[in-house]
Amino acid sequence: MELLKRKIDNFLIQWKQDTDRLPLIVKGARQIGKTESIRNFANKNYKKVIEINFVIQKQFKDIFDDGFEVNTIIKNISFKNPNLEFIPNETLIFFDEMQECINCATSLKFFKQDGRFDVICSGSLMGINYNEIESNSVGYKQDYQMYSMDFEEFLWA
Repeated sequence: MELLKRKIDNFLIQWKQDTDRLPLIVKGARQIGKTESIRNFANKNYKKVIEINFVIQKQFKDIFDDGFEVNTIIKNISFKNPNLEFIPNETLIFFDEMQECINCATSLKFFKQDGRFDVICSGSLMGINYNEIESNSVGYKQDYQMYSMDFEEFLWA
């Protein structure tokens, strides 16, 4: 089934074309299409997509417990699922429902500094206690606010 065209589609393509792109956080209300839009973009633009949903896959919440070095995070993800393959510069790591794992936001600075993997996070960000986040990766992330389908998107459909 073909997804409806959304404004985020063009934004994601421009984000990928930026050679100095930052990890991306897509915020917005629940059930507006964040996950499907990101998933659709990822599958069209990357050889490998690692998708972790912190609500459904609670076993991944501790992948940051040993620190924020990217090799350690990748190792911890691989321990949980040895079938995942990480190809530098060809892999997108998609952390969905990031509001369920406060350390996810802190990790973005280290993913940017490492530079081997693109990272997109999404979530409603409802209920996040920003005092609990060690570092909000200011300057090392880009935020995008997604909204429910607007009238222009409706006309495209």
